[in-house]
Amino acid sequence: MERLFELGMLLDRYEPLLTERQKSILRQYTDENCSLSEIAEREGISRQGVRDILNRGSNLLHETEAAVGLVRKEARQTAKIRAFRNRFKDVPLRDEDRAAFEGYLAELAGIWEDEDGV
Repeated sequence: MERLFELGMLLDRYEPLLTERQKSILRQYTDENCSLSEIAEREGISRQGVRDILNRGSNLLHETEAAVGLVRKEARQTAKIRAFRNRFKDVPLRDEDRAAFEGYLAELAGIWEDEDGV
């Protein structure tokens, strides 16, 4: 399950690098939890064909992450923000200061989002 979650995260970041067919098959596999047989039936190809496309797409995503590291960096940033929030959760602040603090943390977390907020 963890492997599937990781693949989904890689897909979220690097999907534009894949062909339309790879995107479709990887999304069915990660997001819809479809089996190879189910995907093969939907796509009108063999189970082995689905496996080959999954492997090629997955390899490309993992190679890109190894070179670029966006998912790893985002995970580190998220952990730091969580630790920072936990460290200061009991510090007494005025309401407006608490709101500003939370707003800054939300902005930091949002850096990894697309400009459209996706």
